[in-house]
Amino acid sequence: MFERLTELISTGDHKEAIYEFQEEFFHIDERTPSEAAKLCVLTATLWEQLKDSIAEFDTIAKGLSYDPTNYELYYMLGLYYHELNADQAYLCFKMALMYCTDDQDSQVIQESLNALVESRYISVRGTSVVILSYNDLEIMKDCISSVEETIPKDELEIVVVDNASTEEGLAEYLREKSKIADYPFKLIENSENLGFSKGCNIGAAACKADNDIFFLNNDAVLVPGSFFYLKMGLYENRNVGAVSAMSNSASLQELPASFFGQEDGDDGLMWHKRIGYKKALEIFRECARARVVPMIRPYIAVFRLTGFALLVSRPALMAVMTDGKVFDEYFSPAYFEDDDLSMRIARAGFLQYVCKNSLIYHNGGGSFMGDNSLLEKSREKFKEKWGFDVWGYSLPWFEAADKVIQIAKEKKGQLRVLDFTCGFGVTGSYIKEQVPTAYVAGVCGTSFEAGIARNLVDEVAFGEMNTIRLPWEGHSFDVVLAETTTVSRGRISECLKEGGIAITQEDFE
Repeated sequence: MFERLTELISTGDHKEAIYEFQEEFFHIDERTPSEAAKLCVLTATLWEQLKDSIAEFDTIAKGLSYDPTNYELYYMLGLYYHELNADQAYLCFKMALMYCTDDQDSQVIQESLNALVESRYISVRGTSVVILSYNDLEIMKDCISSVEETIPKDELEIVVVDNASTEEGLAEYLREKSKIADYPFKLIENSENLGFSKGCNIGAAACKADNDIFFLNNDAVLVPGSFFYLKMGLYENRNVGAVSAMSNSASLQELPASFFGQEDGDDGLMWHKRIGYKKALEIFRECARARVVPMIRPYIAVFRLTGFALLVSRPALMAVMTDGKVFDEYFSPAYFEDDDLSMRIARAGFLQYVCKNSLIYHNGGGSFMGDNSLLEKSREKFKEKWGFDVWGYSLPWFEAADKVIQIAKEKKGQLRVLDFTCGFGVTGSYIKEQVPTAYVAGVCGTSFEAGIARNLVDEVAFGEMNTIRLPWEGHSFDVVLAETTTVSRGRISECLKEGGIAITQEDFE
């Protein structure tokens, strides 16, 4: 079918090849997914020959949206990353090898892997998936199957900790699975429901000592590529300590119902609850295809991650574990243990990312779901331990940030923003995610805040807002965010360029 295009590429007739590809791409959506992906393989090869790396990358991404199991595209992605990030190249080659069905091509991919390993630049570790089990047999089966189908088995270990499930057939399924799995599969059966923190700690203690750990809820289901892009995020650089995914249901990592072509009802139930698990998962998988692909800027820097699908690096684990425990059991039986872990990872100096190109279905409704009294108790425990309410730091100042983003669209050149409401940096991170070229500096009230915010924005200072000697030149910012109850108009004016814009809480009253 693509003989003519292959011939043009092999003979170096690039001009004619581009013309042919334009004609083919006009009808690409009329092809089967595998045919469309194959066309993208050929097109990416052409762009590679023409040394247009951006067009090559975009074409690989497009191809994987049609067929996320195309091994040639993963191999080409590995070649793209080969000199940029050896760890990420390794991860791409592993995916290519997992999906490859051609013996000769498998040998080529394996040789590329071997060369990377021999270079000694590789730091990629295996993955232990810790699944805390409590009932939900149907989803549990899909959860485990999705892990098996998307993670190379030679680098996989699953540890299931069952918290005294009562559903008929679940224990038998897990016991049988532990016997027949063709990779390390460990089952630990608790005699009582020990809650999230204790259950996960038991699982973590049973994991291979050198592995990264992926804490995955039993009511979460991966789609092709979702774990791969998490792992790519974890190995974006060696300072990344933890990553998590976007979802249909995950605190502060939730895509709107409109993304899935749905509307939230007045009854407050989320769309996936209203239409049922199987139908919701089908819609989720279809909608995820276009987004679970390589992206140039796929990461949102954060200071806390939701624990429903949390991948933590071994170095970060070693830095924050106490007595071999990952989660603080002070928060037992549930809630805020993931916020606490994230704070400890941040305090240890590690970066944390939400990966925009990783989508994981989450059904929700675990054994403690809906217990608001327990939620409030754990919230108070967090306040007692850390001295502040994490909810007060978690959300960006959306009105101000959206105004900054609008200003950025109208301005030529780099936008310089100074945020006197910095806190832990979430507003600045939101701005930078929407406007990657923006420079965002923050002023924090305490060194504790600054220690967290420095991983989310470009630069921070801390101290008394009106008297601190700022490390930036006066009148050097296009936009200043501030609350006039804590920052004087004079201080704001000192920082603004001529014609600059101050955004204060008074603008939204």
